Amino acid sequence: MSFKEIISVPGMKPVLFTLFMVSFGFGVILPMLPFYALSLGAQPFELGMLTATFALMSLLFSPIMGRLADKFGRKKILMLGTVGFAAAYVLFAFTDSLLLAFVARAIEGISASAMFPACISLISDFSDEKQRGRAMGLVGMSFSLGLIAGPAFGGLASSFAVKDAFLLSAFFSMLNFASIYLQVKEPKEKEESKDLGKQEVGMLEHIASPMLFLFLSSFMTTFMIGGLDATLAIYTGGKMGFTATQIGIVFTYIGVLIMVMQFVSGSIVNKYGEIRLVQVGLLLSGAGFFLLIFTHDWPTLMGALAVFVCGNALVFPSVNSLITKKVQGKRGAVLGLVSSFNSLGQMVGPLVGGFLYGINHDYAFLGMAAVIWGYCIFFTLFAAKKIGR
Repeated sequence: MSFKEIISVPGMKPVLFTLFMVSFGFGVILPMLPFYALSLGAQPFELGMLTATFALMSLLFSPIMGRLADKFGRKKILMLGTVGFAAAYVLFAFTDSLLLAFVARAIEGISASAMFPACISLISDFSDEKQRGRAMGLVGMSFSLGLIAGPAFGGLASSFAVKDAFLLSAFFSMLNFASIYLQVKEPKEKEESKDLGKQEVGMLEHIASPMLFLFLSSFMTTFMIGGLDATLAIYTGGKMGFTATQIGIVFTYIGVLIMVMQFVSGSIVNKYGEIRLVQVGLLLSGAGFFLLIFTHDWPTLMGALAVFVCGNALVFPSVNSLITKKVQGKRGAVLGLVSSFNSLGQMVGPLVGGFLYGINHDYAFLGMAAVIWGYCIFFTLFAAKKIGR
């Protein structure tokens, strides 16, 4: 089945648009957040906390939202998440205090935790096992489009109309709500899968569970992105004198690369297999961090980022494809756990990257590369065979 045929499946387009809005919401604030928070009187530590609040709330609420999706239906949880995103944007637009900015960021994180596992579960239901690789490629493409539009929109708005940018984002969220309400139908649950969610969650009790290895691999995808987010703006601003608009251009470039890679990743997954691509992706991601040490201008920066993004864009759809193949039927609780591991990566990555950057700029990139390569060795030696069974 081609990408065009998968997109034509009833309900697929609004779900993919929802995934786009999740990444758009995360990306739109990246170039604006430092200047926005400082205008509210934030100190550097508070700025870091504001950045981490999104991931923390998503981490705490993802398992809850996954179970609620299983109980009440994924469509209802998706609509709840879109309303939450709209409310967060409106609060951002009109707040004049740092406390309310934290509240808005928390609402945004909770909303994302409601939307991601429900979207992945629905897309998995809309595709069979042979189509799964291409379908997960579309997930990555939707995310990458959000990461293109979000930072570009945020970088542009940071120079003149921040309030209007948030209000327009709220309008997009309500359009998203309408598309879900009108076009998405809740798939019927299979009789044999009613207790499967609880069975899969119970696997966490076993340290050698193949699902646990997949959760760790999912963690690594966001750990890498989080580490890059924590250091790239500081690095380019300090070493190259980049402004918020230029930083927005860099993140937009990253989003374009991810979109290009995810466009072909579905076919690559089906041809070479998920496990092999996870290994290759981890090697490339570590190499991208290592190459950042030697960047000093636009061409060297773009080259290092291209290597990193190619690697990360191979890992992401491969891990999601493996997870959905291992978990059939009632997936909400399991995908809620996946989202929690993703959020944990978004928190730990910036902490590790930022801590090492504070010691020595090169240590941040060397340290992240070492962690990624170390996990690649661990995955190859201990996880690959178990997952492949």
